[in-house]
Amino acid sequence: MTKDEAVLELRFCNVSEEDIAFIVDKCKHKNISPQFLDDELEKLDYERFFRFEYDEDFGAHDAYAASPANKKRNSD
Repeated sequence: MTKDEAVLELRFCNVSEEDIAFIVDKCKHKNISPQFLDDELEKLDYERFFRFEYDEDFGAHDAYAASPANKKRNSD
């Protein structure tokens, strides 16, 4: 996934622009993996959103049930 694609996906997940910039700046490669994005989202207290793209044990039903990373876990 390119940086532009990653930015679009993260915006779709309602990740803050500040956090998107932080994640994208950490990547020194032209392509960004879904697992890298999930790892970085989790470090920033977001839910994993891209797991269905790389985890064979995470089925389509799980992907549907998991809402986009629209809120940080500890945002209450």
